[in-house]
Amino acid sequence: MGITLPLALFEQAKRHATKDKPALLSWVHECPQDLAPHLLYQKAKDAFSGERFFWQNPEMTLTLAGFGVTEQYLAADKAKDAFSGLEDKINALKLRTVTNATEKGTGPLYFGGFKFDPERETDKEWQAFKDGLFYLPLFLVTKKGKEVFLTVNLVVYPDDEVKKLEAVRGQWEKIIDAKRPEMEVDALITAKELETDEFLENARDIIALLKDSEDLHKVVLSRRMGLRFSKQIDSGAVLQKMMDTQENSYFFVMEKGAALFFGATPERLVAVSEDKIHSSCVAGSARRGSTKEEDEQLGNALLKDAKNLREHHYVVEMIEETLQQFADDLTISSEPVLLKNRDIQHLYMNVHAKKRNDVNILQIARALHPTPALGGSPKDLARAIIRMKETSDRGFYGGPIGFIDTDFDGEFAVAIRSGLVIDALGVLYAGCGIVSDSVPEEELQETKVKFQPMLRVLGGNVE
Repeated sequence: MGITLPLALFEQAKRHATKDKPALLSWVHECPQDLAPHLLYQKAKDAFSGERFFWQNPEMTLTLAGFGVTEQYLAADKAKDAFSGLEDKINALKLRTVTNATEKGTGPLYFGGFKFDPERETDKEWQAFKDGLFYLPLFLVTKKGKEVFLTVNLVVYPDDEVKKLEAVRGQWEKIIDAKRPEMEVDALITAKELETDEFLENARDIIALLKDSEDLHKVVLSRRMGLRFSKQIDSGAVLQKMMDTQENSYFFVMEKGAALFFGATPERLVAVSEDKIHSSCVAGSARRGSTKEEDEQLGNALLKDAKNLREHHYVVEMIEETLQQFADDLTISSEPVLLKNRDIQHLYMNVHAKKRNDVNILQIARALHPTPALGGSPKDLARAIIRMKETSDRGFYGGPIGFIDTDFDGEFAVAIRSGLVIDALGVLYAGCGIVSDSVPEEELQETKVKFQPMLRVLGGNVE
């Protein structure tokens, strides 16, 4: 599939550029509707391994696949909040961009995520991601409904020649013409639960704190599963397995050199489209049944369970109070329903509001994160206890992950049901909400259930 070179737009970008401040040429080309973003992600492996990402929303109405990194934002400056740093980066980018983009989800768009707790020292395995990492891709394939678009983001200097465009077109044609690589996820050697005794001890300590405190209501405690593979796994195969085995989830993968962060999360943090805000309240969980009758029984019990309903209420209350600072006409579902994934089901409610003119999605995401579903209630106190009790850095687990454009429209999910693999070693994460009437052994069992989706994706044994 050839792409027409945007010669007039290229000349405009050259006029807009200076030697010290190059322009960004972001041109959009409509593609055949049978072009599949996840297949292109796989075909781009040889050319752009370590520089790819993929995103798909649960409704499958928007899919993004990016490869190549034209620019990146790495939040390594502890003196500046990562959300504010990205906001500054996007504002500066918009001033130097020349684009023909008219469709949302195309044009200059950053994809990436933020660390769960920037106040915590970054562990070795998360060093490449720091407090936040976002890519502006060289190639972005966007599927909206049935329509497919290619965005090419290219830095342009005043003296650039057309051969620069021709070289990029050649790169794209190599991807299109490449064979789909052989993919397999069968290299898992060991999967070992970590910190089991510490988790139980911490849960008991936190329950005691909750019973003694009038201010503390909930703390989300997490733990890890260590993974070892016989070889470096293929992120395209991981993506395909997630799409084949999971449902009602955001699918995301993000490569950073030899590191791969991936997941299939059911939880939206916030989406902004023009003046509309969407969020969701996901908390409380139960396993899926092995039969239709058992599944219905477990789901009905979850809808009536006082502990899980209380956990869910903390999330609803916090999201409602937070969004009232940024929005008007806020509406929330009247009562929770069941959100069912393959291995687990949750209590779920929708939230909609009208955004005020003077705020943007990054400000909203920063205020919402972490919700009581991933941190606890109240937020600051719960996160301080997590910092004290958990010996390992969560990294991007539980943090916001998603995309944002230069109009500050975009969407962030909460990066749960996720894992990190570097070369042939990896770790999965799972957490659960501890409240005053929690039973530590039951919470441990809940985390076992939450390991299962990604363990299944990686070829491990599931219960």
